[in-house]
Amino acid sequence: MGAGSLYFSYKKFHSIVLLAVVHADYKFIWVDVGAIGGASDSQIFNSSELRECIEDGSINFPPPDTLPNDDEPIEYFIIGDDAFPLRVWMMKPFGRRNCTIEERIFNYRLSRARRVSENAFGIMANRLRVLLTTMQQDPKTVGTIVSACCCLHNLMRIRYPVN
Repeated sequence: MGAGSLYFSYKKFHSIVLLAVVHADYKFIWVDVGAIGGASDSQIFNSSELRECIEDGSINFPPPDTLPNDDEPIEYFIIGDDAFPLRVWMMKPFGRRNCTIEERIFNYRLSRARRVSENAFGIMANRLRVLLTTMQQDPKTVGTIVSACCCLHNLMRIRYPVN
């Protein structure tokens, strides 16, 4: 395979990273494919064009909108886990120590929202089973295959939205 130790992850196998922003309808709206397995999500995101564009204002979020059964507009933002930096446009959980009840409730609700992203990866992997196996191709080819899977997943979400 020739990937060397750069692609060897903390989980003790070779991998590339798929970092994605997922819409509430389980479609991938931004992906970064091909980072080395040893890189963290926050390292990848911090060096991404997406972060740069959000911060310099060349990509704007949609205007605030109301949630179902509510009349107060809410800003759009990205949801991340503990690894990501807190920004005006990025929500992350409170630290796990000494959380108030309100903070624990917030963390629980935020984790429920993050499940959309986890579910999108699961739906894609179950439909496109090549993602459940070890790929023997070189890392660049694997990145191309994964990118194609993301596009096919989005197309299937549009054409067959039931799952």
